Amino acid sequence: MTHDVANRVLASAIALRVFSPDAVALACRLLGAGVRVGAVALVERRDDTPAACAAREDGGPE
Repeated sequence: MTHDVANRVLASAIALRVFSPDAVALACRLLGAGVRVGAVALVERRDDTPAACAAREDGGPE
């Protein structure tokens, strides 16, 4: 193993250790944003439900 290879392995290990908390935080933020976008899409889709699919409030037949 040459010094170049050893230096690259050590530098990679250090970079992984230094930047992994940032990567985890970024992944959590992206997942949270995805959940919010999905929830908004579900609410919008619920509001656009056709009348034939909607149940009557008094529980009677349509």
